[in-house]
Amino acid sequence: MGASQPRFLIPVLPERLQFTEPRRSFLPVLLAIVAAVIFQLSVSDNEVTRLIEILLQSLVIMLALRAAGAKRHILRIAAGILLIFALAAAIALFGSGEFGTSASRILSLILILLTPLAVVAGVLRELREDGRVTVQTMCCGLCLYLLLGLAFASLFSAIEEIGNDPFFNAGVAGTPNDFLYFSLATLTTTGYGDFSAATSLGRAMSLTEALIGQIYLVTVLAVIVSNIGQTHRSGRRT
Repeated sequence: MGASQPRFLIPVLPERLQFTEPRRSFLPVLLAIVAAVIFQLSVSDNEVTRLIEILLQSLVIMLALRAAGAKRHILRIAAGILLIFALAAAIALFGSGEFGTSASRILSLILILLTPLAVVAGVLRELREDGRVTVQTMCCGLCLYLLLGLAFASLFSAIEEIGNDPFFNAGVAGTPNDFLYFSLATLTTTGYGDFSAATSLGRAMSLTEALIGQIYLVTVLAVIVSNIGQTHRSGRRT
């Protein structure tokens, strides 16, 4: 009974996704996400920068799959799909005007939401195979935290796009770096006050992000940091 217990406590997601190759460090994944955040915050909004953002998000997915131990044929399939996405984004951005902007925002959100699947699979593999929380687990936790900020930034952008009204109280249409700046400030409850949501839906989503961000910090990340190096005992009981 004791030998089979970990498979009930820890889901078999890695096997279902064929993540059975040797695991690698998630530090490059974390650094790639940080690079994507810094790039989006520091550049002006145009077709070229939007395409580069999509390429960076695609790189993050590939690094996450590799770190989680995806098989080579899974990596090849993922690379092919991401290449098609990038080409479609380029065609939409440079040839479809306003539709291209909307399509790129939706594609960015899809890519951001796909990445946590590989990160979570990597965490589950580590807990089952190593039986303890490590620095790699903390890297995965930080990756998920930053991805949460990126996902809400894309969500805020989509709310403005679908509602046809400015998201912010200033009445000026937001740019991708405005939405990311507001999202990270909300996620960390910094509260600079230079941006605030104008609509009921925007305010609701902003408060949701703030609550999730704080709960994540004081539960998930706090537990990870406090248990680094400690043995995962649940699967060792007899």
